[in-house]
Amino acid sequence: MRLLLGLTAALLATACASNPIQGGPRPPQGAGPAGTQFGFWDRDAEGAVDADFRSYVTRTYNMGDEAKAQAALQTDGFTCRDGNRPDGRPVPKLECERIYAYDQDVHAWTVEFWGNEREPRAHYARTHIRDTTKTYKEKRGGG
Repeated sequence: MRLLLGLTAALLATACASNPIQGGPRPPQGAGPAGTQFGFWDRDAEGAVDADFRSYVTRTYNMGDEAKAQAALQTDGFTCRDGNRPDGRPVPKLECERIYAYDQDVHAWTVEFWGNEREPRAHYARTHIRDTTKTYKEKRGGG
C-alpha cells in the first residue's frame, strides 16, 4: 500500500511538472556508489530487476542493520524515514525509497525494516503512464 501511495505521488508530480525528470538524478545501472544493486532497470524485465534487488537486500541486511542500511541507501540516493512519526498506523522501523521518473516511466525501489520480521522487505516496480493530454497513434501494421 505504501508503495502504491509513493508511486501515486510520483505520478502526480510527473504529470504536473514541466521538467520530464523527477526523483533526483538517474540511478546507475548495476551497483550504486555504496553498493546498492539497482539492476539493469532500463533494459531488463521488471520481475528480473525486482528479484535481483530483493535478493541483494536480503543477502546484505538483517534486522538490526537499520543504521548500516540507511547510511548505504542514502548514499545511493534513497530517501529514508524512521519509525518515529505520527502516521496513525503501523509503520516500519526504517523505510527507504528511491523514485526516478523519466518521460512516461516511473521506477521505484523500496526497502522496509519491520520490527517483527527477520529480514527487510524490498521491492522494485516500474510503471508506465500514458499522458492523457497527448495523442497517441495506435499500432497499425508495424507503423
